[in-house]
Amino acid sequence: WDHTVKVWSLTEFRCMYTLRGHTGYVTSVAVSPDGSLCASAGKDGMAKLWDLNRGEHLYELECNEPINALAFSPNRYWLCAATQTAIRIWDLENKEIVAELIPEEKTSTSKKANKKPFRPECLSLAWSADGSTLFSGYNDSVIRVWSVNDN
Repeated sequence: WDHTVKVWSLTEFRCMYTLRGHTGYVTSVAVSPDGSLCASAGKDGMAKLWDLNRGEHLYELECNEPINALAFSPNRYWLCAATQTAIRIWDLENKEIVAELIPEEKTSTSKKANKKPFRPECLSLAWSADGSTLFSGYNDSVIRVWSVNDN
């Protein structure tokens, strides 16, 4: 839990770069479809973008809450972050949030829990190969499927 990301050469079996900059432990890394970028995120609430060819920090995107998972869109210049309250989708070209996906409130069905409404927390993300669908796994044991269009 040293707040770093290691980039390894799979042909030489050695560490090429140690990417430093997170202030909390790293929970997720993702590589862009073309292999040129790495995104890392964690408990510090920051998504950091790295140039994999040079091992350099490019910029960061602030989320203001811990990030559980990251996923690059396969067909758009987008990065998705799963957080405690929402899925945030950034357009990396202009570094702006283009969408926030928020699940519906639920009421616990457990006899031990109170009946107060809560929002489930997103823990994992995966895109369909064509980029038209985002799959998200939540801590209420539900997979939510989001349809994505350009509008």
